Amino acid sequence: MIDHKRTNDPEGVRRRIIDAAYDAFVTQGYLATGMLELRERAAVSGGAMAHHFPAKRDLGLAVIRDRVADAVRQTWIEPLHRCVDAPTAIDLIFETIIGELTQKDSVSGCPLNNMAMEVSQHDAEMRALVSAVFAAWHEALSAKFEADVKGKRAAGFNPQRTATLVIAAYSGAMAMAKARQDVGPLNDCRAELAALLAANYRRP
Repeated sequence: MIDHKRTNDPEGVRRRIIDAAYDAFVTQGYLATGMLELRERAAVSGGAMAHHFPAKRDLGLAVIRDRVADAVRQTWIEPLHRCVDAPTAIDLIFETIIGELTQKDSVSGCPLNNMAMEVSQHDAEMRALVSAVFAAWHEALSAKFEADVKGKRAAGFNPQRTATLVIAAYSGAMAMAKARQDVGPLNDCRAELAALLAANYRRP
């Protein structure tokens, strides 16, 4: 018997386009990637591309909302929720990222930082989305530091400013690692952040 079931999967096509765009934007840049290349990467027709994303800007917004924000959530926010305190979480996050990049033998950079550097000055809506992802990341770190202080695990530092420092240090180290194609800056950043936090934390 012939199966006459519809095989159309518009949502699957949309996801495939976003996945292809995310990979391209992270590895080679948003501005350097054209829509024709993205069509070829996603293996979709021009009609399908135009239906889901009439312009590259629409696709850029979707990538930030659906992929970049999720990458930050999985990489940073979820481990912060799982670990006993912020220093433990931060060290684990660095260990995981360094291990993945070492195995991959390639550094494409922080997806959020890559997009922020390219789009923030050119598009207000993209800038607002990128800023919201940074804000969620900062809020999660700050909240973890605040919880540590309340639990008397930490003292002598400002949770909000320390969260800013961690994000800035990680983003800068990742940019250096991308430029050098070497995880050395991430190793250095991990060690120095661990030492700084250890100096401010009172372990029971």
